Amino acid sequence: MSRYRVLPAIITLLAGFITSVLLILNEYSLKPFVWILLLVMVLFFCLSWIMVYALNKAADKLEQKEAENNDEDSIKEETPDIDLENIDDIEGVEGKDFDINDF
Repeated sequence: MSRYRVLPAIITLLAGFITSVLLILNEYSLKPFVWILLLVMVLFFCLSWIMVYALNKAADKLEQKEAENNDEDSIKEETPDIDLENIDDIEGVEGKDFDINDF
């Protein structure tokens, strides 16, 4: 689902409002007013969908990188560090002599 699904509507309505105010202040007649408003709203609607697509792609890449970093962190946390200097003190290795030089 799109994270920014309301963005095209907001941008289109804002562009339409600003265009309407400017056209009213400049006293355009009805026919050019409607055509200009329609063209501006269609243009901004298309541009906003392109922007939403780019934002979703960027958010997906960021999410993927965070997931990879979390996976790497969890692997590092799960792998215990073994102290070879004191290996005789570890439970379950009793009675066996290990020498670091044998490895």
